[in-house]
Amino acid sequence: MKPIGIFDSGIGGLTVAKAIANRLPHVPLIYFGDTAHLPYGEKSPELIQYYASRISHHLRDQGCRIMVVACNSVSSNALHAVQDALGPKIPAIDVIAPVIQEAIKRFPGGRIGVIGTRATIESGHYQELLKGHGCEVTAMATPLLASAIEEGFHEGSVSDALLEAYLGGGTFDEVDALILGCTHYPLITSQIRAFLPDHVAVIDSSIVVANSVAEALSEMDEEKSGKANQRFIVSDLTPSFSMGAQRFFGSEVHLEESPLWDF
Repeated sequence: MKPIGIFDSGIGGLTVAKAIANRLPHVPLIYFGDTAHLPYGEKSPELIQYYASRISHHLRDQGCRIMVVACNSVSSNALHAVQDALGPKIPAIDVIAPVIQEAIKRFPGGRIGVIGTRATIESGHYQELLKGHGCEVTAMATPLLASAIEEGFHEGSVSDALLEAYLGGGTFDEVDALILGCTHYPLITSQIRAFLPDHVAVIDSSIVVANSVAEALSEMDEEKSGKANQRFIVSDLTPSFSMGAQRFFGSEVHLEESPLWDF
């Protein structure tokens, strides 16, 4: 059975990978974490497109039949580069479109908040899609959060002072739902919730995207049996990614280093 390819700049995409593994335990996965270049959220759109294209080529050559772009910065700035790299026969599933559909289904015409990296928010992608469905949108870039989570996830939390600086001003007190527009953010959902009123729903992408992947595979007639293997490839071996992967998938996780760049 051909594997599903999943990539992100670091550990954030593991939230999506784990949800897919739980939803589709019979399907092999290959995860690529571009730890040499994280975080993508502070890179230019052109550089994000370059990284995404190279990784997509690499995972395509590993035989992946579906590509999951487990990164909001790539999904909002470089999805076309991923699709160009894959060609017409390999579908790419991003982490924005399924979440938008979930938000408008649950809160049609509602007030939706979005937090994400600078690259994601400045792209305007979430805002355009949500407003196109009649939603009122409040968006905020939280540029330090992904890096803080990347470094602090193995300790179980990030600084409350950092979250206070972003969320303590009441910007999202009147929204119906807050979209966590970075796959790192679900790792600290409980901390984020503490800064929001009880009525605000929190929407993260992991389960929503896993369901989208399952739907995409439903028409592929392949044998489904047993528990499939997962491979984890990184562009730079880092302690934070190693500990994060082990926390998600167990102590037997083996990381492969596969640098794709000379810089």
